[in-house]
Amino acid sequence: MLSAVPTNAERFYTKVSSARAVRALIGQPEDADFDCKEWPTRADAARGTIAKAACGFTNATGGVIVIGIKASGRRGPDDPDVVQGLAPVADRKAVASEALDIIHKLVDPGIEGIQIKTIPDAGSKTSGFVLIFVPASDGPPRRSVVDGQFYVRIASGTVRMAYFQIEERFGRRPIPRLSLHVVLSNMMMDPPGHDGSAIRHLTFGLKNEGRGMAKFPGVRFKRSPALRPDQYGIDGNGGFGIPQRPSEPEWMVFRGGVDDVIYPGETRLIGKLIQTAVHKGDRGIPPKVAPGQIAVGFTKAERLFVCEAKDLEYEISAEGAAPAPGVYKLHEDSITFPFAVR
Repeated sequence: MLSAVPTNAERFYTKVSSARAVRALIGQPEDADFDCKEWPTRADAARGTIAKAACGFTNATGGVIVIGIKASGRRGPDDPDVVQGLAPVADRKAVASEALDIIHKLVDPGIEGIQIKTIPDAGSKTSGFVLIFVPASDGPPRRSVVDGQFYVRIASGTVRMAYFQIEERFGRRPIPRLSLHVVLSNMMMDPPGHDGSAIRHLTFGLKNEGRGMAKFPGVRFKRSPALRPDQYGIDGNGGFGIPQRPSEPEWMVFRGGVDDVIYPGETRLIGKLIQTAVHKGDRGIPPKVAPGQIAVGFTKAERLFVCEAKDLEYEISAEGAAPAPGVYKLHEDSITFPFAVR
């Protein structure tokens, strides 16, 4: 299962889902997120190649192994290989099964969260391509059982890990993986004492999908004229899951302190944002009268308010994890309120 906040490798794995998308890779250089492989004819060659590539990605930030593509052209150690053409495997399902078996048996310790899919070549029932998504791993580094070496993906190459890298990884604790949790309320009138408009609430929090505790968790939102923090907090009494902090004018910042920890699998509700609706006009509704009679007194009318669609920019942070920017897309919603006029 891919994460709620996708990495570059996860986006690549999702994007390449057809033979046309595979062909579109021709001319692109390999990078830190994908590695192209031709399926070798010798079984021992496949074992070493796939195990090494999987170790390299999982010891870095994750990546995708694409089997059935030719890449070459490297002129020096800093020059990436470029995708030259297609080399579809004859039996994509058999190759997928064998590649997955290699990773399960020849990478130590094992890698959790491997994803694999096959893409048929145009006009063929059996031949095609295999994509393997290898996630980044927490804790100690992974090694290839084939040669006993630890590998890491750096830029477009997979290289042996230096001693200091191996030593550092063995002492590293599992890292958290935070994602934004949002619940939108139905639209309602702004409470008395405010501006008399319509609003909706965005209850927000952070979910820890990783295996490590999230210490000093935080999230910040780009300010917008239509959005403001709810001063009454998450519980209606001014309480927040983690406190709002003073910040630069363009950001609304919520940042936890030393006592704020989000445990693995926990969703911590933090607060609420209020989106103010835009008044889009009034519409009169004549009262129902019998034929020949004249309407006297009040006439019904409706007032239309719209919470407009909006991109809510945010950034999540925690100790030991890289800042994770993202965009939450708010859908448009509307509501009408009746009122009476003479």
